[in-house]
Amino acid sequence: MCFPRKPGLGRYNASRHEWLLAYRTARVNAATGAKPDPKTDGVFWKAQLIVCYERTDLGDKLLHTASQRLAMIKLTNDVLKEIQNENM
Repeated sequence: MCFPRKPGLGRYNASRHEWLLAYRTARVNAATGAKPDPKTDGVFWKAQLIVCYERTDLGDKLLHTASQRLAMIKLTNDVLKEIQNENM
């Protein structure tokens, strides 16, 4: 493939079952360190992009509750403030 595939391509109107299957597959692939495969299509491609690039820093919304994600954000912000204070 000469050019990398654009994230906006594909057909995303799918049933809930198809989305859940796509996310489950994407999480398994991401856990093994695999990058999104541009040969996949539709919801499987979109799920790979979301899991690989949009859910890495704040936790997977399918695995963590909102309160757990908020606690992770607060902890991350506290650590960053401490690092910034030490560097000044």
